Amino acid sequence: MLALKVLVVGGGVAGPALAHWLSRIGANVTLTERSPQMRASGQQVDLRGQGVAMMKKMGIEAAVRAVSIHEPGTQLIDVNGRTKAFFPAAMGSTGKQSITSEYEIMRGDLVRILYGLTENRPNVRHLFNTTIERFTQDDENDPNGKVHVSFRDGRQEDFDLVVGADGTGSKTRAMMLSPDDPDPRRLRGGYIGYFSIPSQPGDSDRFTFCHLPGGRVARVIGTRKDVPDLTRVYMQMRGKDAVVDAASKAGDLAQLKNALADLYQDGGWECERFTNALRHAPEADDLYFTPFVEVQLPPGSWSKGRVVLIGDAAHSSTADGYGCTWGLVGPYILAGEIATLLKQKSSPTAAVVPGAKNYEERFRPVATATHGGSQVAESLFFPTSSVGIWMLHTVARMAAYWQLDQMGGLSEKTSKWQLPEYPELEREQGEA
Repeated sequence: MLALKVLVVGGGVAGPALAHWLSRIGANVTLTERSPQMRASGQQVDLRGQGVAMMKKMGIEAAVRAVSIHEPGTQLIDVNGRTKAFFPAAMGSTGKQSITSEYEIMRGDLVRILYGLTENRPNVRHLFNTTIERFTQDDENDPNGKVHVSFRDGRQEDFDLVVGADGTGSKTRAMMLSPDDPDPRRLRGGYIGYFSIPSQPGDSDRFTFCHLPGGRVARVIGTRKDVPDLTRVYMQMRGKDAVVDAASKAGDLAQLKNALADLYQDGGWECERFTNALRHAPEADDLYFTPFVEVQLPPGSWSKGRVVLIGDAAHSSTADGYGCTWGLVGPYILAGEIATLLKQKSSPTAAVVPGAKNYEERFRPVATATHGGSQVAESLFFPTSSVGIWMLHTVARMAAYWQLDQMGGLSEKTSKWQLPEYPELEREQGEA
């Protein structure tokens, strides 16, 4: 099998997962990350559906279980802290889904596990504090063609394949597309933020949502708890608040903290405590805030020649519950499609270019299944009046009683979708 030389841009979830699979077929992989070290930060994420099967196929189930967060389920409460509906976690062995998965894990722990798959492999380089300045590529029909990459530090290097795994705001995607192409990011009309605060004895270990009446926009505040000394606070809003929007665009952490605290401090429940901590507690300096965004690239545009996108760079849908799952599955399919062609073709180009197209054709219908969600459903989940919140709680209680949450998620067609099998990936190159 031909030995590919591959550059993977982005060291989150999808990038290290792809490096793992490509290293198994003998590719020489360079994995770059713009941060000075491994970006092992972030809030709680989960694996569900096909992501659980993918985790097992990668051989990391034991490692994931060792650091899993045992969250009993999800609850909706009122502004007085009273539980109005509770959805217990669904165990993966049942084949069902719920808001809380059996495999809840901190993003940083998952990233460390994925890096561990290749950190001792001689054919994988991990480069930090490294970014691409630009690239060009030879004609697709040139069997010996390359991607010519210039790095920000002035170095230049040629690759058979360049993969953008650099997130929703992907710079690789921006360089791959034509300057006249529209920005594929579509705002979904809301924001989500996460930060940490010191915990108190009464903090629940359930994933907790509290809908707040009134306010300039629809507001939800929530908590999760993965370690004894910290509580993670979630802020979700639907609608555009001018002050918060301006603070987010300014990129000033203190300004953003104050804007969010001002918006939530009068909400009831524990909002005063949470917003005081947001303003003053050093633990809250890990604040991450982003709009709800979908990346909606036109069909056939996940790749261009020898440059291809994976993960959020190709199909992001903020906080839809499947980001990490698709961040593992997509790299496997891309590597599998290329590996299948490598044993048949006489040049890297003849495997890489059609392999990237095959990957999109096979995976796009699944990865974009949650795109374009119902605006009506979203507005029902974000009521602004006390009556609207009471109606939501009533419906939620009924849904919990009938376990309707375990019927949610993907459509029937995509929930039954099975991972393809790639024999070329199952046995590592060099094994008998």
